[in-house]
Amino acid sequence: ENAIQASLTGHVVFSTLHTNDSAGAYTRMTDMGVEPFLVSSTVEAVMSQRLVRRLCNACKKPVDANKMDLPSDFPMDLVDQELFESTGCRECRNVGYTGRMGIYELMQTTDEIRDLATNHASSWELKKVSVNGGMKTLRDDGWLKVIAGHTSVDEILRITKGDQIVPTS
Repeated sequence: ENAIQASLTGHVVFSTLHTNDSAGAYTRMTDMGVEPFLVSSTVEAVMSQRLVRRLCNACKKPVDANKMDLPSDFPMDLVDQELFESTGCRECRNVGYTGRMGIYELMQTTDEIRDLATNHASSWELKKVSVNGGMKTLRDDGWLKVIAGHTSVDEILRITKGDQIVPTS
């Protein structure tokens, strides 16, 4: 409530909430007792992040992307020919990963999102509208990290379970 009050007076407010994705922040604030019209009129954007394990550079191995069992939402058109998998070595203690990196999604509060949030739309509805409007999801950003060779398909699937939304036109 304090953050909402501060934003009403023109202050830029950065805060954290525990939600599964950016769309969940809108419904979480209303669950916490903030009126939906206040949420929709004060929130400009919500960024969500998750940490994924980074492939070990010492032992990651290239794999032919065409021979992998990839999920239907994987952007094959962006892949040259190979992706990378973890194998494990002494340097990473046979885990296949060393360190972590972030994957991100940014949901902007468009007029359509404002209307939906004001009318108690579910986070699923908010996310679907944002994705159809061009928002890149956590999973989309994860796929870019896979294509760049920073992490694996399995890691993104593990971290973004249930995050798949296929845009509709």
